[in-house]
Order: sequence, then C-alpha cells, then structure tokens
Amino acid sequence: MGEFRIVMEETDYGSAIFADQTDKKFDTQLLRNSMKKKLMTEITYLISQSSYPLNEFLTRMLHRYQLENVVYVIEALKKNRGTIEEIMRLSDPLGDFPELKNVQPVDGEDYASLYQQVLIDLPIGNYFRKFLDELIASASADDHVVLDTKFVSEVMRDKEPQEIKHHLQKIWLQDFYKFCSTELGETSQTIMKDLLRFESDFQTMQIVENYAQISKADGAMAQSERKKYISKIGYLYPERYEMLNSANDFKGLQAAVVGTQYEDMLSRVRAVGAESEVESRGKGLDEVTNEELTRKFSIAFEQQFHYGCFYAFVKLKEQEIKNVTWLADLVIMQQPRNLPGWNKVIVPFMYHADDEIDLNQ
Repeated sequence: MGEFRIVMEETDYGSAIFADQTDKKFDTQLLRNSMKKKLMTEITYLISQSSYPLNEFLTRMLHRYQLENVVYVIEALKKNRGTIEEIMRLSDPLGDFPELKNVQPVDGEDYASLYQQVLIDLPIGNYFRKFLDELIASASADDHVVLDTKFVSEVMRDKEPQEIKHHLQKIWLQDFYKFCSTELGETSQTIMKDLLRFESDFQTMQIVENYAQISKADGAMAQSERKKYISKIGYLYPERYEMLNSANDFKGLQAAVVGTQYEDMLSRVRAVGAESEVESRGKGLDEVTNEELTRKFSIAFEQQFHYGCFYAFVKLKEQEIKNVTWLADLVIMQQPRNLPGWNKVIVPFMYHADDEIDLNQ
C-alpha cells in the first residue's frame, strides 16, 4: 500500500484522505468516506456561493444521499450496531446533515412515532410524508385494514431496508425531475431531464432483475410490490411498463427492451457464474449500467451553460471514488496482475457526443 499512498498523495486528494487510517490494517471504507468528505466539502462550498435556483438544485441533489443515510441509520439502530455517533461515522458523507443525529431508537419499533416526532422535522421530511401517504393509499382499498398508527408501525416493521430505499428513491427521482422541469433554464432542463430519465430506466431494470427470483416464488404478489418502486419518468414508460413488470427473469427483461436504446446494453451482460468478480471476464448488470451512466455524464460536459454539469460532476466523482477503492481492495488482497479485475475500472470522458443516440427521433 506504500506505492498506492504515494500515487494518491500526488492527486488533489492529497495525504488528508489517509488521516483516519491506522498502521494495523488499511480500511477501504475509511478511504471511501475520506474521499467523499472532500467531495461534500466542495459541494457545500458551491451551495454557499450560489443563489437560486443553483443552490436549491444542489441541495435537492443531496437529498437522495440523505434519504439513504436515514434508512441506514434506522436499520443500524434496529440491529444495535452501535451508538448514533458510531453509526454516523460509517454513513455516506454526501448524505450528512446536522439533524441526522436526532434519529434515535424507537420503543417497540413504533415507527409511526418516529415519523411524527423526528422524520417530519428533517429537511427531507416531505419525502417520508409522501412515502407514508403512498403506503396508506395502497392499503385503503382493503376494507379489513384499519389505517391508524398501528398499521403504519406494522408496515414499516415488515419492510426490508432495501424496499424502503427503493421507494424513497422513486419519490426523490420524480420530485427532482419535476423541479428540473419547472425551475431550470431550457438547456439545463433538456440535459437534466435526459439524465434523470436514463437513471430512472436503469433503476427500473435493476429492480426488475433484483425481484426476478421473488416473482418466481411469489408470482402476482411480487409483481404488485415491484410496481411500487418503478418510476414513471423514464423512456421505457409507459410503452414497456407492463412488459417490465411481468418479467420474471433476465431474458424477460431483455425482451422488454428490444427495439430500445437499452437492447445493446443488456446484450453485453454476461453472468459471472461461480467465479468471483475479480476473476470473471463477464460483466454484470450493475457494471454495464455504470458504464452507460458514465458515458452519459461525460457527454453532458460537451454543452455549455447548464446545471447538468454540476450533477454529472458529482456522479463522475462518485465513480472515480469507486475506481480508487476497487483498486485499493485489489492491492490489499495482493491479486495477480493478470486477473480481469484490474481492468474493471470505468474511466470517464472516453466518449464523444457524436456517438449519442437521438432519443427524440
């Protein structure tokens, strides 16, 4: 790791990202958080030096990470993984905000009280209100369900953190899309709506893939659940909506996107199989998706005077951090240089706008 440190110290990250490391063991999670703290400092500075609508744009952009942190903290407290201070040290620095420390364990898993007393007062409380409103609306058709605080607590207790995260991400994505569509200038609107629609489609495809096995086991119920997490702002909606929701395996997902700009992307997905990710030459859905998003975010810089470059900058910095921590893991594990894993970093700005597909044709 000595050579790794020397290389990183020559970059704009400097030696500060190693301040939390100990001599006993190099921790890539600490490295990731240190790099993200630097990025968060830069974003915070931009917010403080900008006016509306840029400051609001950047603030709403960070809401996504704040929502993920709240879900992470609640789940960590449920599992007794430490004090709120210890848990916050491992949370995503991009989602850090002062009120996060107010999230505390609840008596008897009383999530209704948690919402009423804590979450509603957070800067992102509006997303949780919409989340609970959608839960109640989906159950209102059942005459046997009593829609009270006990119902909310039971539903929240039964939901997996990943389900809550997917639901909140959908709400954030739709809300941010609406903001970009109404508050930004024409060029910023065009760029951001395109980026968010792509992200929405990729999120939908990943949800379909993740729930494929559940659908096989639980049929209609799994499909009904999956609908709650699928955003309706992407290019695949509404024409491919039903096909996507009824897909029960990866082949079904591929069939749902035939004739779209995603057909070629999914054709590049190869099952990793029994091999580890380091040893496999194949690419999973996540890797192919990240490649496509990196291409989109890189090309966003080829136009001028729009807010999409701020959004793309943060996304590309996140990918850069993933690349660095991935390579750090390989160095720590002393993996042979001939393994395919060394070539799995995703490099930005390797594309050109002329290669883009015109989605308006």
